[in-house]
Amino acid sequence: MFYLRSAFIRGPIKIFVFAPDKFFVSPLLRHAEEILETAMRGAEDLAIVVGRQGQLRIVDPAGWSLPAMRAEFGAAAVYKVERRGAIVRVEGWDGDRTCRIEREASAFRPSPAWRPVPTMPPALCAAT
Repeated sequence: MFYLRSAFIRGPIKIFVFAPDKFFVSPLLRHAEEILETAMRGAEDLAIVVGRQGQLRIVDPAGWSLPAMRAEFGAAAVYKVERRGAIVRVEGWDGDRTCRIEREASAFRPSPAWRPVPTMPPALCAAT
């Protein structure tokens, strides 16, 4: 946040600085990015079906296209996670828009908030 002073207005004027690109990113793409971040840690292909009231269903994507899944489950949006060699790809479709993002698995670096859970030595876990 920045403060400016003006000769015509008494007191400071607050100017908030936002990341303008975040306002124009659709929820479909934002969710696909979140799914890709999570899928980089996994090892299997899957499809995520988002219901009209927000419920989630995870299904095997074998033999399904995105439009077929959306029609069959009456979904608001569907996402498919695929692995092809070292590439992880997420495709999303909500009936109006589609997106496809991919990342090389070797380029994955977990976010700073992600840390493996430390395990306790067996001696400390024994009942006393």
